[in-house]
Amino acid sequence: MLLTKHENQTFINQTVYISGQAFIGCTFTACTLILRETVYHLQNCTFERCNWHVDWVLMWGSPESLREIKALVSLIEQAQQQAEQQAGAGATEAPVGGSSSPFAS
Repeated sequence: MLLTKHENQTFINQTVYISGQAFIGCTFTACTLILRETVYHLQNCTFERCNWHVDWVLMWGSPESLREIKALVSLIEQAQQQAEQQAGAGATEAPVGGSSSPFAS
């Protein structure tokens, strides 16, 4: 699958479909991020006060399904922890995450 690439873009107060897209060095602020079961790529992106709508089938007995959803939850947790640390320290935002691509080998 060919992904549409977005690089160093800022998204504010928007609904953004993550599925089928590649986001590199992007900033998301107060966005609704929609992720459905397909390939995507997030690299060095920043998330602040974003809501996630995740539509995902977790197949029974599929370690890949669990690994993919855990990676996404970890990415969201990391973004929230960084936001809390920055709020306490008054620092600027740091990019979150490496690469997240479900269904990719």
